[in-house]
Amino acid sequence: MLSIPLVLLAAVLSCVLTFAVSRYFYARRLKDMRLVTDALSKGDFKGRLNMSASDEWGDLARGINQMSEEFQKKIRQVIADKDQLKAILSSMVEGVIIVSGDSRVVHISPNFYNMLEMRSKEPNGRYYWEVIRNASINDLLREALASQKALRKEISILHPVETFFSMQISPVLDEQGALSSVVAVFHDITELKKYERLRSEFVANVSHELKTPLTSIKGFVETLKEGALDDRDHALRFLDIIGKQTHRLENLVSDLLVLSSLESKEIKMSLGVVDVGALLQAVVLMQKKHIDQNKHAVHVHVPGGLPKVYADQGRLEQVFLNLLDNAVKFTPPGGHIDIDVCLEGDFVRVDIKDTGVGISPEHLPRVFERFYRVDKARSSDLGGTGLGLSIVKHIVSAHKGRVEVQSQIGSGSTFRVFLPVDNSPK
Repeated sequence: MLSIPLVLLAAVLSCVLTFAVSRYFYARRLKDMRLVTDALSKGDFKGRLNMSASDEWGDLARGINQMSEEFQKKIRQVIADKDQLKAILSSMVEGVIIVSGDSRVVHISPNFYNMLEMRSKEPNGRYYWEVIRNASINDLLREALASQKALRKEISILHPVETFFSMQISPVLDEQGALSSVVAVFHDITELKKYERLRSEFVANVSHELKTPLTSIKGFVETLKEGALDDRDHALRFLDIIGKQTHRLENLVSDLLVLSSLESKEIKMSLGVVDVGALLQAVVLMQKKHIDQNKHAVHVHVPGGLPKVYADQGRLEQVFLNLLDNAVKFTPPGGHIDIDVCLEGDFVRVDIKDTGVGISPEHLPRVFERFYRVDKARSSDLGGTGLGLSIVKHIVSAHKGRVEVQSQIGSGSTFRVFLPVDNSPK
């Protein structure tokens, strides 16, 4: 029979051993928990705790594991939403910049870099005025942050040529109504401004072109009504002038209608195989009276075996009539006009070369603009509307071709038309 001291000793040792084992397992579990929670705080959600225990430790482990999984799902969703938002902002044609409530740049879209000159290639976290060079933009951002109101303004920037933008700034408020950030969106409206200017110039030019012959017609009609009708010689001369001005108005309205139809693409092309050489010969015959009156020598050179083009014959006829008419009008009597045709790559090239007055270099880039005249007085005297070359360019472009001009003062001009060769089904 064991003595009482031995029993007590065994009990004590058992308690000590049990305490040591428990402490070891508690320490190991605490260490595992600390490792997992440290990883969670650093954004690593892969770690998991052993959930086999059915006691409080097991419940706690299962709770931590579940929390880790929920955090991982939410972080993935946040990253996906962020990537989606970044993709949307990056794909926008407009430039976008987001500035936080404390004036720091949060995001700049790639198009914003293309639109504006930036001070820094790594703008995020910097104050917006440290990144953007333009004072007008910075002033509007400052006003939007201070007022917390939506603002809109049109600005112009020289980068490297004048560019126009419509700038829209909208505030973003948090749940408490405090300003979180502002979002600025930039729309490039340069083309719109260009068309507005062209429209304004067009209206002014049309008004001017209409006013001149109408004033003349009105004046001579009043003169005839006041008694000149009884003077047959003067009356006939006045009626002749009225007839010429009426014809000028008719040509102007006709050219305007043609140009409007071409620009709006309302006119459908009647495409077919066209023999350019034969068409040019026909055009010269149409202008023969005008050519003979000015005592010009006109020569057409068409090589054998020239391929045909696929085009609207009536429209091409209008192109060559306009170009030949200009050559005749602006070449002094007794001049020469050469029409040369050749094959250049996939195009049939037609050169209409005259020995006329020529065009100075500063006018060459604008000769195909509507109502643009190199010599306004001479063009008006010759009955020009200022729309002929613009019509030529539109028709040639509609045929996927191009038109060019070379000229020198006193040495004449060469208008060169390129037309795609016939690729229609045989």
